[in-house]
Amino acid sequence: MGGFRLGSIMGFEIRIDASWFIIFFLLFWSLSVGVFPFQHPDLAASTHYVMGFTTTILFFASLLAHEISHSVVARTKGIPVEGITLFIFGGMAHTRMEAEEPGDEMAIAGVGPLASIVIAGLFGGIAWVGNRADWSEVVVGPAGYLAFINLLLAGFNLLPGFPLDGGRLFRAAVWKVTGNLTQATRWASVGGQVLGWLLIGFGALQLLAGAALGGLWLVFIGWFLRTAAQASFRQHVVQNVFRGVPARDVMTSDPATVAADLTLRKVVDENFLRHRFQCYPVVDVDGGRVVGLVTLEQVKEVDQEDWEHTRVRDIMTPREEVEVKPEQPMTEVLDRMQKGRRRVLVVRDGQLKGVISAGDVTRWVQLEQDLEGVRPSVIPGPRKA
Repeated sequence: MGGFRLGSIMGFEIRIDASWFIIFFLLFWSLSVGVFPFQHPDLAASTHYVMGFTTTILFFASLLAHEISHSVVARTKGIPVEGITLFIFGGMAHTRMEAEEPGDEMAIAGVGPLASIVIAGLFGGIAWVGNRADWSEVVVGPAGYLAFINLLLAGFNLLPGFPLDGGRLFRAAVWKVTGNLTQATRWASVGGQVLGWLLIGFGALQLLAGAALGGLWLVFIGWFLRTAAQASFRQHVVQNVFRGVPARDVMTSDPATVAADLTLRKVVDENFLRHRFQCYPVVDVDGGRVVGLVTLEQVKEVDQEDWEHTRVRDIMTPREEVEVKPEQPMTEVLDRMQKGRRRVLVVRDGQLKGVISAGDVTRWVQLEQDLEGVRPSVIPGPRKA
């Protein structure tokens, strides 16, 4: 997970992506300058800003509660949750695996909108009591808005487009009927893409009608949803292909290596330019043990005039940061690669066994797809799920 770490709640690490500050400012500004001055014109401008700031904070607290509800239910179903990230389009709970049963998927997806409805009811109750008890507008106004926005959040999330909660509920239903998770994910992904295009189209109409901010925001949300739906299906396919596959089956064995004490000039001339590889495992000259990984990108970050006296060991990534075991599941390796490690070293007792790169992953996925129709007749035993 990227972003800034805020802390931990119920054992879930909470992070804020840099893009979150954009939506935070936009919501704060629209409430302070547009919504509350229109609804409560008798209040001072400074009070509108206080109301806007408080409401924005409470809205994101509500959003966080929505994601925590997903995470709590996922954990009760035995699905590890790494943490939660708030970003420009909302929040996301990061899980290490998918649900194994349709019922679990329904429970995990359904609890989020339910939490938002409960929160909406809570704020709605505060606004209702406040109106009858003649409480200050500073309390009643934000409570009413928070009730409305959480109810809107629940409704939007129930739309049948993956990866929205409604899309996940739709996927779980199709999965239950067909027994095929991949087919269900494909249908839900198509639903998400269609919904994304509809939002983009509606946003474009609003732009033409002069509603610039609202139209542009709908276009962005539609684009994000369409892209996320496509990416979620690809991720599912990849995770399914590699389920039960160890790192040793995917790695490139016996890769070429370079010595740690080579100068960058020498490693460029004799290795990168000659063999055209993008990376090399680095070995200790004395024992031949692997000590790290050097990439062409790392070399290019050093000025060429310094290549003569800069050694490979000075810029390499230490082995501990890119090391995986031969028997380690590829699902774990992929998770590590997606977090910024595009290449990993497969190591056993300090000895290099192979390298796994994005190219190795792509070739394995392509091979699995090519074997889809012939596997039962040429490979004994059941196909890996």
